Amino acid sequence: MTKAGKLKLGLLIGSGIVVLAIVGFMGVATWYAGRINAEYKEVAESEKILREAIEGEQGFRPPAGAIPSADRMAVFLAVREDLASWRRTMDTAITEFTADQEKQREGGLFDLLKLVNTGSDLMPLYAGFWIARNQTLLAHEMGPGEYEYIYRLVYQTWLELNRPAVSKNDYPAGELDEALSPYSERLIRAFDADTDPLELIFKETKP
Repeated sequence: MTKAGKLKLGLLIGSGIVVLAIVGFMGVATWYAGRINAEYKEVAESEKILREAIEGEQGFRPPAGAIPSADRMAVFLAVREDLASWRRTMDTAITEFTADQEKQREGGLFDLLKLVNTGSDLMPLYAGFWIARNQTLLAHEMGPGEYEYIYRLVYQTWLELNRPAVSKNDYPAGELDEALSPYSERLIRAFDADTDPLELIFKETKP
């Protein structure tokens, strides 16, 4: 075979591999899309059941004085601690995805496909996390509104962990310290910076 023929064959083989990779990727993407769609329907259904069972049509209203009672803090901590294994699983998956992102920056097509695959694996995991969170809240009889309220009060306002730059602290520091200090160690153990952006994603969350 001539040099030109070998070059042509090499290009054809290379193109064939790219085409196969693209076709394979499209097939995987279609499969993932169907899988994710089904799982996110389950997320929405679990949230609907939770809201109807706990909050009803009235929704959540902050407590008098704006600071949760000791019994509601106990429920919040029980929910957080029951979800600890899920947070560890999510943290591991997010760390792996971040590492693959770094490798892909200097890699080729197959590194890109690996990154896409890892990212696709994250989406069903997110769905599983939200379903578990909703089911745990239901088991402890705490609605999404109350959970989000206490979460923001504890982690963003009091502890100032991943606090949004436009947010305001309208609570007297002394009152918050008195109410929340007894739980500080457990609250800090139950926080994870990587999963924090996912914690309060509900279908009906208001900005």
